[in-house]
Amino acid sequence: MDVFRIAFYCLALGGAGVMAAAVPSAHAQGKPAQSSQKKSAKQDSKKDQAQTLSTVQVIAKELSLTRIPMGAAYSESVIGPSAIRFASPMLSVQNLLERTPSINVRSPAANSVRTNITFRAFSSGQFSETFDGVPINDPFNGGTTNTASTRNNIPLTLNDINSVNIYRGINNPAVTSYNSLGGTVAFKPREPDEEASASATLGGGSFNTWFYGLTANTGEVGGVRNLISLDHNTSSGWQKNSGNRNTNVYYAGTLPYADDNGELYAYAIYNTNRGFTPHTVPLPLIQQYGYNYGWPLDWTNSYNKDHGGTYIVGDRMQYNDVLSFNVRVYARNVDYNRVSYSNPAFAQSATQPYTIPNQAGDYSFWLNYPNGPTYDPAATFGSNVLGNDYHTYIYATQQYGIMPHVTLDLPRNEVKFGADFSHTKLHSAEYWYGANPMPLKTGYNNAWDEHDGRSLGSAFVQDEVSFFDDTVHVTPGVKYLFARTSDFDNIGFFYPISGSVSDSEHYTSPTIGLNWRPTHDLSVYASWGKTAKFPGIAAYYNNVGQSDASGNSVVVPLHVSPEYVRDIEAGVRYEREGFVGALNAYRENFANTFIQVTDPNTQLTTTSNGGTSRYEGVELDLQDSLDTRFGGFSIFGNIAENKAYFTSAFTIANAAGASALAGQSVVAGQPLAGVPKHLANLGIGWKWHGWRANVTEHYSSSQYVNEYNAGVPTAETIPSYAVMNFTLRDTIDIGKHGIKDLKLALYVDNVLNRHYYTFGYGDTTFGGSPFVRAIYEEPRAYFCSATVDF
Repeated sequence: MDVFRIAFYCLALGGAGVMAAAVPSAHAQGKPAQSSQKKSAKQDSKKDQAQTLSTVQVIAKELSLTRIPMGAAYSESVIGPSAIRFASPMLSVQNLLERTPSINVRSPAANSVRTNITFRAFSSGQFSETFDGVPINDPFNGGTTNTASTRNNIPLTLNDINSVNIYRGINNPAVTSYNSLGGTVAFKPREPDEEASASATLGGGSFNTWFYGLTANTGEVGGVRNLISLDHNTSSGWQKNSGNRNTNVYYAGTLPYADDNGELYAYAIYNTNRGFTPHTVPLPLIQQYGYNYGWPLDWTNSYNKDHGGTYIVGDRMQYNDVLSFNVRVYARNVDYNRVSYSNPAFAQSATQPYTIPNQAGDYSFWLNYPNGPTYDPAATFGSNVLGNDYHTYIYATQQYGIMPHVTLDLPRNEVKFGADFSHTKLHSAEYWYGANPMPLKTGYNNAWDEHDGRSLGSAFVQDEVSFFDDTVHVTPGVKYLFARTSDFDNIGFFYPISGSVSDSEHYTSPTIGLNWRPTHDLSVYASWGKTAKFPGIAAYYNNVGQSDASGNSVVVPLHVSPEYVRDIEAGVRYEREGFVGALNAYRENFANTFIQVTDPNTQLTTTSNGGTSRYEGVELDLQDSLDTRFGGFSIFGNIAENKAYFTSAFTIANAAGASALAGQSVVAGQPLAGVPKHLANLGIGWKWHGWRANVTEHYSSSQYVNEYNAGVPTAETIPSYAVMNFTLRDTIDIGKHGIKDLKLALYVDNVLNRHYYTFGYGDTTFGGSPFVRAIYEEPRAYFCSATVDF
């Protein structure tokens, strides 16, 4: 046992004292697997290589929850299909990522509803997510899930993906997308099989949860291979009155041509979800009424309906030994609708000290506008609060794009260049009324009615050059990105005049990475880069209807600058006889840090620049695989220290041009909210004959929370927590009546029944006393499933 293994087991034993059992890490991987358009001779070669894998390597491949690419010039991890197919029914796509270093996930409801994620110290919208290379972040607000309060918009489920590449930090331009400040999460689609097969799954468990899945591979029919899969999950949720149901349909099709050197392909994801929002609850109420307390539906509720999808058609080809290309055309859409209600009888008061979600405003100030909306809530329903207690919010986008990529495989370098262009339209609106159904009439009862457009484009070139007998790889690259954004707002409650704002932004993102392998077992790498994030649409709509010095309503020019970041990192990787490990450190310096400010009267959120900040950290990622008489074992662990703090002082009023807000001041050295300083995972996987099991645990240290309106950190914190999960599965060979095998699985989430929350913010009671609002995570839960493979 060498010094690296000794270090790993010291980490595992030390971490066990803090947590209990554990989670992910790694196994080595060289260049990404060649896609199916490569020549059949190369495919045969890969099959031959697979046959020479040692027993320990096979165990690592089957049981590892993550892998580490030894040859990469940047910080990377890979989650393989084995981990995805072995996941709990409550595990979302975002939760899956939490097994890798420096990722923390908030998932307060079943089926990914209201899920959010931090990546290193970066919040959702500060890193990119892609599916087959196509960006799936919202073009206007940056995030992938729960962005712009689309609480049950679910762009992906585990039903749709085969593997995930996690690129941490600013990475090479061939994999980065828009807003890739913290990194890129690249989801790889499921592919159809060459042979016909099918499977059916049925399961259920805690919280009145029921789920089923159907998958069929047609094999090759007329040269076309097809995969279609249906996944449905219904759950009442662990917070009372937060149940929802989700249906996901996935299709993948391929048509090889030119002797398998080329391939036409198509991927389609359609997802629909309906259900109630899990709302934040004051911690004193949870302490009084119990862990699963949720607001009574006759006090307040929000019912969400969403459907949308991602659709890709492409052509990829290995034209000759040097040239290959991949051209994609894609479309994406979101159609979200929410009706919320707040009972005025339970509004915040001296006897009910807490603000309830969706609380109606006791005002009708828009009636004073010269040409404002004509809806009079008091005249229609008897009082302002009775006339403002129902709200309909809609958010709909349609995006179309094209993405060509070309690769030149030269003797000493691999040159990649490509581009992307898309245009997206957005319609966002909210209407108030005293009953539901309600009229949705612009100029009458709309709080806002907004129509936006954004064109995004990029072009890149990248070269991976090898030196010294292929032991040194240098990867320089540059990417040009631009955005053209327009916003038009109709007259509404918050807009005394109609108006439009438009702006164009562009920047160039250079990167360079180096990987040196002095021996086969060891690699050292370093990288540098800089990039920027385009302002979200919240930086535009607040400029319509502002008041000038004379009190006139005007449209003012955009005053928010892009968020810039420079990144430098270095690391070392080591692998030997089933053991693999990686250690790296990074530092990212920000300028024009974005701050989200919520007006306490209108509840509109705007974006402003808030000075400079720095994100930095260290990540250690380790794994060992063993073959014993009791079966194969994979032991894994990772730990990360991430720090994020402001490096300049500023006030929200000065940054946003807004009136003073509570908690508005920020001083240099103050930590950012939502950033746990320490994150860790430990665990063990086991396989013996048809049995497979794993025990994993995720640990997060405490983190600061933001003040609700000002959007800057308070003194309040979310406590640290550690959560253990367990999975056991038995595969029973059948081999008759068309049935291949039967898989029986048991899932136990949160084995030790930890009561914890990952999201909250500071608030005050009617009397001015501070408290924290939070949404609690899943308590201990049991699920089981049966899958028949045909």
